Amino acid sequence: MIDQIFNEFNSFHFAVICGALLLGGFVKGVSSFGLPTVSIPVLVFILPLPTAISILAIPMTLSNLVQMGVSGDIKGSVRRHWTLLLPLLVTLPIGAYFLAVVNTQLLTVMLGAILILVTSLDLMGISLTFLKKKEGLFAPLIGVTSGVIGGMTSLFGIMPIFFFVSLGLSKERFVSVVSVLLFSGSLVLSICLQRTAFLGPIEAFYGITGMIPILFGIWVGTLLRKRVDPLFFRKIVLVLILLVGVSMIYRSVGSLFS
Repeated sequence: MIDQIFNEFNSFHFAVICGALLLGGFVKGVSSFGLPTVSIPVLVFILPLPTAISILAIPMTLSNLVQMGVSGDIKGSVRRHWTLLLPLLVTLPIGAYFLAVVNTQLLTVMLGAILILVTSLDLMGISLTFLKKKEGLFAPLIGVTSGVIGGMTSLFGIMPIFFFVSLGLSKERFVSVVSVLLFSGSLVLSICLQRTAFLGPIEAFYGITGMIPILFGIWVGTLLRKRVDPLFFRKIVLVLILLVGVSMIYRSVGSLFS
């Protein structure tokens, strides 16, 4: 396995991966913004989407494990939101299967569209509070949809987080359920990627060593949080991600018809 890592190691890829994870960690430290939402769009400029997702799978699992341990009340969060969590975890392998068989360019277009949709909703301040009135109906639907899409893009947490915000949860409950969601989803996704041979030794090596720039980025971002307006910083990041999403769709559509 060590020989395989040495043979497949690419210094340019490693530098870009560290830079993407450092940026993702920094943004997360300043604004608590999602790590994959920032890092994945950077990685897909030099790597296929399945490879980018596989590299990020282990860092997501490890970082969210720590967050889940700190947040507490895990049982309460699972008991309160199992109707969303269970469908999501069950359907994540379906999305991972599609990741293995669907054209990568089509998946990249899907990822770009999701980024545009999510950032636009956030930038426009659109509220989804109407979902609260029919939580029993929307929770499993969001779980299934997020599982399938998340297995193909790693962004399984976006729609559930918007849903949890619409429920008006307390800060403690929100942090707890999101940490459970992200850890359990990252763990299932990592297992699926390993079983489909996307998460091999070199991807695992990149991911594990990538924890260093992630933690450093979070540390620096946390220090700067008091000096930077988090809301203004978040808006800037959202605009940049929206532009990246447009660029991803433009490049992928061009490749499909070229």
